[in-house]
Amino acid sequence: MPELPEVESIARDLRDARPSLLGRRVERVQVVREGVASGITCADLRQQLARAEFTSAGRHGKYLLLGLRSGSRQGDRRFLIIHLRMTGRLWLVPASEAVVRFTGLSLILDQGLALRFDDPRKFGRVWLVEDPGEVIGKLGPDALTVSFAQFRERLTSCRRQLKPLLLDQACVAGIGNIYADECLYRSRLNPLRNSGDLSEEDLRRLHSAVISVLEEAVSAGGANIDGVFKAGEFRVAVYGREGEPCQACGTAIVKIKVGQRGTHFCPACQGSGGKSQKFGNGS
Repeated sequence: MPELPEVESIARDLRDARPSLLGRRVERVQVVREGVASGITCADLRQQLARAEFTSAGRHGKYLLLGLRSGSRQGDRRFLIIHLRMTGRLWLVPASEAVVRFTGLSLILDQGLALRFDDPRKFGRVWLVEDPGEVIGKLGPDALTVSFAQFRERLTSCRRQLKPLLLDQACVAGIGNIYADECLYRSRLNPLRNSGDLSEEDLRRLHSAVISVLEEAVSAGGANIDGVFKAGEFRVAVYGREGEPCQACGTAIVKIKVGQRGTHFCPACQGSGGKSQKFGNGS
């Protein structure tokens, strides 16, 4: 599943690569699959996207935010918001390239381009709104830019196991299963630890791990897990490495279930779930 680094990589490609999505105008909506749009009919989506011009490409958490100017008035602005879910992919392709059976949305643009949203599992969703808060208003601060003060307040305001709390998008937005395991490993914190038992040192180490892991993954273009996001070159330390040696101490990586999610960790480096556990330096 694409997480924050993969979605950030897509936003940067759309914004900064050549050709860029910015400045491109929608000439027509070629495909819009029933069920892909939320809060708007397919007919209204077609009508409101017609002749709209893309002005920005950004992200909050795992949501892509594509700004649109849809009329001659400067204030006539909307946002096409896309959540890729498990298998979604958003990319610019030649307009002549044939759509496939799992294309959920295809916008024919000027300059011979098309913006395609392909989604084999069909879980992805699209919104067209004037205010992004209608879709992302309940999300927590973005995990890539969350301040330590925000992070500490959100983790200490409740008593929950660390792994499910990091996955809670209302707490901090953007961390999924892959990077939650990586952040906990780098901070040497057990996924079963209770957030209410963390010391100031624990919190600072975890916040630093979240920022550093995500920044490295963004720079690497995300992770290539199960071939879903094939461009990624981020090397995971624990996720999916059950039974393999820990890169720091050689102990076999263990996989358990935490909050119904497969969770990978090093029992030596990350210790038990108790509050008195002490940890060594990260690698």
